Amino acid sequence: MWYVLQRVGYAVLVIFLASLVTFAALRVAPGDAITSMLNPTTTPPDVIAQYRQSLGLDLPLWEQYLMYARGLLTGDFGISLTDRQPVMDIVLNGAVATITLALAAFIVAFGIGVPAGVLAALHRDSLFDRIVRGIGSFFNSVPNFVLALILVLVFAVQLRWLPVSGIGSWKNVILPTLVLAADPCALTMRVTRTSVIEQANADFTRTLRARGIPGGRVNWVHVLRNSLNSVVSLGAVQIRTLLGYTLIVEVIFRWPGLGSQLVQSILNRDYPVASALALLLAVVVVIASALGDLALRWVDPRIRVSSGGSA
Repeated sequence: MWYVLQRVGYAVLVIFLASLVTFAALRVAPGDAITSMLNPTTTPPDVIAQYRQSLGLDLPLWEQYLMYARGLLTGDFGISLTDRQPVMDIVLNGAVATITLALAAFIVAFGIGVPAGVLAALHRDSLFDRIVRGIGSFFNSVPNFVLALILVLVFAVQLRWLPVSGIGSWKNVILPTLVLAADPCALTMRVTRTSVIEQANADFTRTLRARGIPGGRVNWVHVLRNSLNSVVSLGAVQIRTLLGYTLIVEVIFRWPGLGSQLVQSILNRDYPVASALALLLAVVVVIASALGDLALRWVDPRIRVSSGGSA
């Protein structure tokens, strides 16, 4: 329980620092929402000053942050400076698309990566193992935007099997999901393969085989269970990776999710929207990291014992 309280306190501190950094970073950048909406060379200075005052941009930064923090604590994320819509509505509209894409990529990455890694380890140095390692090396070395261009050229332009961009049917999900899941899947295969090989060569495995326990049970129960530590730890890391790659993939495929909205709001200097989206991504990363640590302690009792108690 003490460990859980420590993790919660650490998460709250990180979220507070993230809100402070994102708030400051957006406002120290050149320009603001007024210069994005109005042309400073043709708009009278008094009109610009009036707009800035009406939006509260003339206040000192510390006052603006206090208003921003007060809104966060009360659940009021403010109004978009560009289209005057509630920020919460904008976030909810994009969250469904982003969650759909990220969840599909997560399922593909682990649904393919873990079994492929296990089979490659159990058939070490076989043709299948060499194919898995080759595919993993290829996906790790090719940047996401290059892979996106290759898939679009082949499946959308040449074969005309899949749409290039947008959202609407299950076909729209395939290309961005493959691009988003490629690197995490390759990393999952490599980590799973290494962990299974390590556990398969451990002393307890040889002892189980010497006692006459069937090899299938040893591999798929005991070896796999002891290999879950690395896989669970990797899961939290992959969530952070997927969120980072989502920004690129959503822009490339014009996917109407949080990533594309974040990029657009930053370009428009739409402070409330950009701050809310950046903070939301930070909160998801912190929660994923905390849940990963707790899941790892649940999977491996040795960690609970070494840290002096149970969560």
